[in-house]
Parts: sequence; C-alpha cells; structure tokens
Amino acid sequence: MLLLLVLVLLLQTFFYWILKPAINLTTPIFELSGLHLLVLFLLAWILSGGLKPKSPSP
Repeated sequence: MLLLLVLVLLLQTFFYWILKPAINLTTPIFELSGLHLLVLFLLAWILSGGLKPKSPSP
C-alpha cells in the first residue's frame, strides 16, 4: 500500500513537472489578466479616428 502511494505521488510530480510550462503559459489567458490592456488598446484604436470627420480628397 505504501509503495502504491509513493508511485502515485511520483506520477503526479512527474506530470506536474512536464506540464508546468503549459500551466504558466495558459494561466494569464484563463484568468483574463491582460484584459485591461486589451480594453485600453481597443479604446485607443476607437478614439484614434479623431473628432473631425475626414473630408474626401479631390
């Protein structure tokens, strides 16, 4: 029974070690930690048109 517990713990540790880069890469995506930057860029893009309408060139 003790051997089985040790094997399970080793297997979990191995998979965590293998998947750690993927976890670090995808965590900000799932937590939406970059959402404020996306909203800021969208607002800047929308407001970059200016307040004056563009006149067609002759």
